Amino acid sequence: MKKVIFFLAALFSISLAIAQHSAHVIRVIDGDTFIAKWGNKNYTCRLENVDAPELTQNFGTESYRALNNLIMGHKIMISNHKVDLYGRRLVSVTVDTKRVDSLLIRNGFAWLYINYCNEALLKQCMQDAINSKSGLWDCGKEHVCPPWLYRHYNYKSKLKYCTGCK
Repeated sequence: MKKVIFFLAALFSISLAIAQHSAHVIRVIDGDTFIAKWGNKNYTCRLENVDAPELTQNFGTESYRALNNLIMGHKIMISNHKVDLYGRRLVSVTVDTKRVDSLLIRNGFAWLYINYCNEALLKQCMQDAINSKSGLWDCGKEHVCPPWLYRHYNYKSKLKYCTGCK
């Protein structure tokens, strides 16, 4: 039994090492999407666990700038998990051993994507951002419009529910 557990642990470690890549960022698209190169190929990558405001949404530009400042020109490590419906790689990213998802959430530049992530650390990061009114939470919880709602609202609803601070 111990040999089986050791073998499974070794296999798991090897698969993690294979799935992790050192990458170079080519371009940041928005607050949670970027193009990275590893090997000889460019990949459109979407950060797993976070949903950032759309560029046309309140705080979208600030979110884009935050991700750009964190990853552009830095050596990043990407853990590649799967491909989404749009052909993007869903990835976890670290810069200087720091998780990019937790930095964006903790500083109020993105939401924890609750529908896809139940990680306690990231939940706490978001609660800390709300409590300290960091970034998009500056005006309080009642004045933010999550991107997953914003994307589905028509123009009139966006004006009514997604105006941010006034």
